[in-house]
Amino acid sequence: MRELSVYYCPVCGSYAYYQIKQNAFCLKCNAKRKLLDVRYQDFMDLDLKQRDSLIAETISADRAREQRDGETATTPPTTITDRERVDELKRRIEELEHENQELQKTVEWMHATIWDLVKRGKASPH
Repeated sequence: MRELSVYYCPVCGSYAYYQIKQNAFCLKCNAKRKLLDVRYQDFMDLDLKQRDSLIAETISADRAREQRDGETATTPPTTITDRERVDELKRRIEELEHENQELQKTVEWMHATIWDLVKRGKASPH
């Protein structure tokens, strides 16, 4: 059985593990992934920040090499990693949950106020 290898997307920075190079395409942007020059087990021993840092450094080095060699970079520079996207989405979810709680309090207050007015209306003779 072949050992897994780590491949990264030069466009979005995501990474994945493949046994066969031909399968290494990014599911997000459909770009061909590149082999990361690190053994799978060594990559797995890194924490998430170290992995993201390694991928970002590799992409930067690739772009610098392309520019130095006179090649035109076909991909726009990106510095946002998957982890940063996840962190941003978590932050946004927390904001929305807080907003939802505030709105729920408003609805409860309005509901209580309406019932209070209805009760007063029934109690007063017409």
